Amino acid sequence: MKGKKNNFFIIVIFAVVSVCVMVRVLSYFGAEEKIMKYMSELSENESFVKYAVAGQTPLVEGDTGKFFLNMAFSETAVDVGDEDEAENEVYEETVVEIEVESGQPEREELTVWEYTIGGEKTEKTYPIENITIKPVTSKGYVVYENVWVKNDSTKGIDIKWLLNSKLPFKLVGDGPHVLIIHTHGSESYLPQGRDFYTLTDVERTEDKRYNVISVGDELENVLKENGISVIHDRNIYDSPSYNGSYTRALDAIGKTLKANPTIKVVIDLHRDAMTNADGVKYRTVANVNGKQMAQMMLVMSTGESGLPHPDWAENLKLAVKLQNVMSEKYPGIMRPVNLRKERFNMHATTGSMLVEVGTSANSLSEAKESVKLLGKELAEILKKAK
Repeated sequence: MKGKKNNFFIIVIFAVVSVCVMVRVLSYFGAEEKIMKYMSELSENESFVKYAVAGQTPLVEGDTGKFFLNMAFSETAVDVGDEDEAENEVYEETVVEIEVESGQPEREELTVWEYTIGGEKTEKTYPIENITIKPVTSKGYVVYENVWVKNDSTKGIDIKWLLNSKLPFKLVGDGPHVLIIHTHGSESYLPQGRDFYTLTDVERTEDKRYNVISVGDELENVLKENGISVIHDRNIYDSPSYNGSYTRALDAIGKTLKANPTIKVVIDLHRDAMTNADGVKYRTVANVNGKQMAQMMLVMSTGESGLPHPDWAENLKLAVKLQNVMSEKYPGIMRPVNLRKERFNMHATTGSMLVEVGTSANSLSEAKESVKLLGKELAEILKKAK
């Protein structure tokens, strides 16, 4: 029996080595370009796309009715492997299918002025489409009351139990009780109205008046106005390189928690980006009391990617309570919760969460209007933990 096991492992190792050698040979002769071309052609094949994303498709509402996005990519950063190994940090693109049901969504050709480093001013036109991500079938989701969870992990969850459970922490004394941080602080929004800024990278700026840190300022103000003590880390951790940003942010979180042990909630505030194969940018929106706002999404983690996160379920208790009340009071403002295998530094506290506020096609003002509501409802939940 031992000999058979040894033979099996030898065969496996030989197969892996053979594949690696084949890839290197194909790369040497330029075959990867043909492979990429073939995959690109597949992505344009309607039948293939539908098969590939079967069961993963959220319904989307557009300006002219309900439809499905045709190969849209949602940008969400993930960390893989040892956090000390920055080169292992990668980005994942989530494919979302679109199938038009009631005519093409209205496309807006938006022309904006952009300023690059050095003061060069250029005029750019972007094709923009408004969408509202709103599932109408429970296929591919775990659902209870107003909470929809797209579970991309292997863990089972009981939303009813999570909603009925007490928060796993108590807010003691005068605080501070909440830390707001931005792993990708340079993420910016579409320059509109008075919100012009100098780009330091694609869809990013280090000007804190116009990137996601400004949205964090709004959240900080609302929480404080509602009696919650906050520390807002306004540092940028994704510059000069995105690689290692989660490691740098975790180091900052650790130092802040050590200096302020009363902090129980850590909010990592981001913005998403959605672009389809034709270069159309999607602006995720919700209409709340006659005002257009950016949709938001809570991204939660299980730590199955290799980074330990034993208390992942404790984080979900706060997340589902917030999702439930937000979805009930402001229908459409929340995209489904996305439960992922990655850790996203959420092991730091049992009240940690990652929040995506709008996309790169949303305006800064739309993002700020949304996060005001998030801050108001989060404050009410946290007051009960005092």
